[in-house]
This record gives sequence, C-alpha cells and structure tokens, in this order.
Amino acid sequence: MCIFLFRDQGKFQQTARCKELRALLRPKNLSDSSHFHMTASDKVQALQIESWKLPTKDKRILENLLLSQGCHWEPDAMVMAKYREELRQCCNASFWLVATKENSPLGSHILLDGDKGKKLPVKENLWDLLPERSPFSEAQYKYCAVVGNGGILRDSHCGEEIDRADLIVRFNLPPMNYSEDVGTKTHLVTVNPSILQNKFNQLLARRKPFADALRPYGDALFLIPSLSFMGHSDVGYRAIYTMEDFGLMQQAFFMNPRYLDSLSNYWKKRTFRPRRLSSGFMLVNMALEFCQRVTLYGFWPFPCDLERRAIPHHYYDDTWPKPGVHAMPEEFSNYLDMYARGVLQLRLGNCT
Repeated sequence: MCIFLFRDQGKFQQTARCKELRALLRPKNLSDSSHFHMTASDKVQALQIESWKLPTKDKRILENLLLSQGCHWEPDAMVMAKYREELRQCCNASFWLVATKENSPLGSHILLDGDKGKKLPVKENLWDLLPERSPFSEAQYKYCAVVGNGGILRDSHCGEEIDRADLIVRFNLPPMNYSEDVGTKTHLVTVNPSILQNKFNQLLARRKPFADALRPYGDALFLIPSLSFMGHSDVGYRAIYTMEDFGLMQQAFFMNPRYLDSLSNYWKKRTFRPRRLSSGFMLVNMALEFCQRVTLYGFWPFPCDLERRAIPHHYYDDTWPKPGVHAMPEEFSNYLDMYARGVLQLRLGNCT
C-alpha cells in the first residue's frame, strides 16, 4: 500500500528552500533532517510512507526526493566537470571500458574483478575476438539518456524524449514493445552472463532465439561483462560466435575488468561499498565521462511511483532480483546526491 500526501508545490520555488531540500538529498544528510524546519502544515502534507516495509534510510531518501520535486533542476557545469575529471583520472572509460588488443595484448593476463586474485590468460581464442581499439576511444556526446528497466517507466510517455538523445544506453536486452514509454532507439545495450545463462540456456542449445532477440536493437553496440568471473568467459565467446554465425552486423565487446575494478575502488573511497556495482551504476559512471549532460530514466528501487500507484519492479514484468548482490537503494542514494549537486537529471514522472 502506498500513500503520498503532497505539499503545495508552489512553496518550493523559493531558491533558499530548494537549496535546503537539495542538501538533504545527499547521502551524508539523509539520516539527519533536523536542520530543515517543517511547518505544521508541511508535516501534515508531507508524504506518508510508514506503511512501506523499507529501511529507515530508504524512507528518508524517498521523502526528501519527493519534497524537492517542485524545485527546478539545472545542471552545474563546474561540478559535472569535476566528476568527469575524477572519473577520467581513476578509471578512463575511453581506454579501459572495453577489452581490446591495445589494453589486453596476446600473452598477457586480465585480472578478474569478480574473483579477486584470479587471472584470465589472453590466449588466441579471446584475443581474436577483441577489437584493435575501443569504440569509445574518442567518445564525446552532448546529451545521453541512460534507460533503466524500472517499473516507473510504465505509462511515463518518455519515449519521444529518450529518442532525442545522442547516446541511449539500455540494460540486459529489455523488451522494446513499449515504445511510447521507453523509445525506439538504442546505441549501447548490456548483455549480462546471467541473461545468457537463464534466458538462452547458456547458448548450448538453439541459438536462434538469442539472434532474434538482438534484432530489435538495430545497429546498437552490445557490451558483455563476461570476463569478471571464472567460468563466464565461455558463454561470452558463444554470444559473439552466434552473432557471427547468424550474419548479424551488430558488434559486441567485452567489458574490461580493469575498468570495473577501478570504478569500484573509486566508489569505495567515497564510502560506497556494495558487494558488486550494478550494470546500471557502471554505465551511469561511463556516461558521466563521455556526456555533457546525462538524464536517467527508469531508475527507481521503490514499489510505488510518484502518483502513489503500485508499480512492477520492471516496466515489462515484476521479477525482482536475488537479494544481496547489488545495493540498489544505496546506488539510488548516490544518484540523488548527483541530482542534488547538478551532475545528472533524474526523470521520475510523466515526461509529458
């Protein structure tokens, strides 16, 4: 059950008040809202989510986010530039995001970020599948849309807005038959090994369903993070072999564990230490390196939308992930911090 009682949105156009609310969105302040003085009317009209079975911190995230919805959002070019430079210094996605012949020479070893201390030798069967250079070696985009699979996208009418982006990123081969809400274009889409294992039987039997699943994405690039754990590389090889065998013109690349490890260490220094970063979080950070402006769609770890309607976990089904692997609410907390600082925009309602 979801119950929201919204305040008078006009109140939040006051610059000082909006700055105060934006400050509350930052992770370090989420547990302490004592310096924000709410009137009796504010308290009555504030959203009520006590019926939600959520940790206290998550409730504070949601409360502070919704309280700030009436405030105008603008990008902060200086803060964005600072994030971009930090990420380039630590992680350098233009060079390290994709495993290439340039950064993974024949005879070398790739250190696995998922199985710490283990190495994957770069033998000919892997090296032959690597591009000479990264397709993102000179990547620069003006406007990027990173499209998550959250149920908040359903009935959002965001498709037309998403399709106007210069780079559109999607995750794990999501269905594209919700075009009014999610758009029709894709430039980059991830294919996690879990999708290949669970949905396509590790590509050990019929491979045509996998080939057919790729066609709706046109000439998009496919990014496969299958070099992070021992035993995942083979299914990644089979994915690329399938694309070649079926004559698909699309290109697929392996994510380089070096990039993922560097990104994880960067966020550990910022006190964010999940068991593993999600694909969404990884590519949001990639977009912050490559794009002048970044907007997130479909990133929402809560069971109701802004209009107090219960929503499915994904816009296309209500399958929830296994607990313990990713820290989605904490990731969302960091998105809120970036939103509050003017680093990226969060699209959470109806785009019309």
